[in-house]
Amino acid sequence: MQVTGTRQREAWRRAEFPPVEKVTGGVWSVPVPIVGNPLRYVLTYLIEHDAGFVMIDPGWNHPDSWQALTAGMGECEIPLAAVTAVLVTHVHPDHHGQSGKVRELSGAWVGMHPAEDAFLELRGSTLMLRDNVAAYLRWCGAPPSHLDELAASRQHIAQAEPMVRADRLVEHGETIDVPGLRLRTVWTPGHTPGHLCFHDETHDVLLTGDHILPRITPNVSSYDMESNPLKDYLASLDALRGIQPREVLPAHEYRFTDLDSRLDDLAGHHRERLAEASEILGGAAPGGLTAWQVATGVTWSRPWSELASFQRQAAIGEVLSHLRYLQSQELAAESDRDGVGLWTPAGGPTFGG
Repeated sequence: MQVTGTRQREAWRRAEFPPVEKVTGGVWSVPVPIVGNPLRYVLTYLIEHDAGFVMIDPGWNHPDSWQALTAGMGECEIPLAAVTAVLVTHVHPDHHGQSGKVRELSGAWVGMHPAEDAFLELRGSTLMLRDNVAAYLRWCGAPPSHLDELAASRQHIAQAEPMVRADRLVEHGETIDVPGLRLRTVWTPGHTPGHLCFHDETHDVLLTGDHILPRITPNVSSYDMESNPLKDYLASLDALRGIQPREVLPAHEYRFTDLDSRLDDLAGHHRERLAEASEILGGAAPGGLTAWQVATGVTWSRPWSELASFQRQAAIGEVLSHLRYLQSQELAAESDRDGVGLWTPAGGPTFGG
């Protein structure tokens, strides 16, 4: 992998805000801050077409973020009224939070994958979502103290302004309907069920959202008792192989080239995590381990005791996605004891063994 967004990388290393940049003729990158988040910013992209501009991932809904977005557009000499379409890679608030305001002030339509729109429908029922999360955490073996900490850290969500639903649903392989631009969608589930990448064939760049980042590994979590998002994610990596765009435009950090080498790195990371989870299961007592117990034994970037509640939440989901994948490969077995999921080896060799 070779870094092409060198100014972005230097800003990242210095913990500074990166510059607004013209990526290539007709494509601009505008950093938008994510207030109170270690990722610091999302990269909003603007792509010119014959009748205006497509905006991808307008960013976090906050006055400082709005100021950065509009000031960055001014630096690019792109008026907000020229935006005709807003596309979101996925509906996490740091990507989709400002879509409604852009739509309101520009008249643009908002497009996303059907699975993301379905999640927004579920998110609209705060009570249902809260009850589902509580049941899921109990099933994962999380202690009551974690549920209390998580509820306290997320009290603001109940008052948050709801994010807008889709005006248009965008399916895999679809070419976005704007004149003079070939912008093709690639469905890449894993980080979220409806995550989309956008291949700008006109300018030969690939916008990867959170699916492919140059330095960090996107969180791939299972937030229910049935899904297998890691299987989806690994298949989504393969779906991008061979495209080899001139440049990769991620939603965080910095631009780079040689997509296939980064795909190899990400697949290798998950193979290592699968082997570690499998080894932990192999040393379990006969009754098995909960997802929480496996998570406490996995190697994280910092000790488990130092992880905040929302970080532990992400860690549990990630571990569960790996356990679910091992189960799909008949290398792990799941049972239920009084509403708590327990995991054991399936009797064969450990992953990679």
